[in-house]
Amino acid sequence: MDREMRMTAGLNRRRLTAGEVLFQTGDSGQEAYLIESGAIEIFQQRDGSEISIARLGRDDLFGEMALVGDHTRTASARADIPTELLVITHELLSDQMRRAPPVLRHLLRVTMARSRDSLRQLDGGPTRTETPTPEFEHIDRDLAVRRLRTEHNLRDALRDQALELHYQPIVEINSTRIAGFESLIRWRSNDGQLIPPSEFVDVAEDSDLIVEIGHWIIDTAAAALQRMNQLPLPERPFCSINLSPRQFSDPLLFPAIRDALQRYQLVPSQLRLEITESMVLGDMAATQALLHQCRALGCPLLVDDFGTGYSSLSYLHQLPVDAIKLDRSFITEITENARATVIVRALALLATDLGMYTVVEGIESEEQAQICGAQGIRYAQGYHFARPMPLDQALDKLRT
Repeated sequence: MDREMRMTAGLNRRRLTAGEVLFQTGDSGQEAYLIESGAIEIFQQRDGSEISIARLGRDDLFGEMALVGDHTRTASARADIPTELLVITHELLSDQMRRAPPVLRHLLRVTMARSRDSLRQLDGGPTRTETPTPEFEHIDRDLAVRRLRTEHNLRDALRDQALELHYQPIVEINSTRIAGFESLIRWRSNDGQLIPPSEFVDVAEDSDLIVEIGHWIIDTAAAALQRMNQLPLPERPFCSINLSPRQFSDPLLFPAIRDALQRYQLVPSQLRLEITESMVLGDMAATQALLHQCRALGCPLLVDDFGTGYSSLSYLHQLPVDAIKLDRSFITEITENARATVIVRALALLATDLGMYTVVEGIESEEQAQICGAQGIRYAQGYHFARPMPLDQALDKLRT
């Protein structure tokens, strides 16, 4: 399956004109639908008469009973007015049901129960739907629909090349020379606004999209490094990319990194891989094996957000990592809390004794930078030095 097919599998859009029939009673159930705009009427033919069951509008989900239960359609559906639908295939819905957050499973369950009750009422039978409180139902429904729509739009963004990498400088803290960058993903919406990762990365993590996005990040960051290497600089800059737990289960992760290093003629140490503490607090043996594969590529490994877990020090000496990135929570208090300074100094010394270097993030003032530099910190990043920026601006920064 090629890249575009993988990105669009499972989700599509369909437009209906007013009066157009989507499916009829007895049809096989191949797809479910989420109404993006317009209105759908669900109806049945009884004794030569047409009986309306429900009129559905934006954000209503329907058609999933036949899809989940592998039954034929028990009612017909047509567009009341021009309507746009988000089409959900059996493959996607099955996958969503396996790994979706409880809110989406709840949405499907409630919708199916209501549909069954509507049909029982037409047959004169009792209804049995147990409906949660309106407030709880509203919250669950909104979240489920929003996540489903975000996943669909994110697939479109991949296909339409609407994702961007921005680069935040990482400086040598004592000289403020730019040593490298951290690559940070952004999503440019149709209106030109940048959507921050906090609004879509979790959705990508819960789907197969994070693997696809991860490959794109590796390639894009490596291409950026190739352009940086063309500048007359005293040292080659590096670029850090963030890896998620789901990416480590991708058998093509390491081949993709190796291919990018070769294709863009990079020194392996230029591409640095950041992992979070949560990734290494599980199966230590499995984690060590994966990280050794990373090290075999020649790419340095960094533990991001260090100090936020419960057993940071206990695992640090067991892992083949090159650096730690101190969580910004240590830095926010460093100018007012002497204990925070002591902790930062102790962690920097520990890293040095273990043959690692230390990066601090979240530097927002010169005072914070000076204190961190005095504690033996080597690298820093934060708004005090520069915000994340597009590649062309990053290249300009390197030229100055």
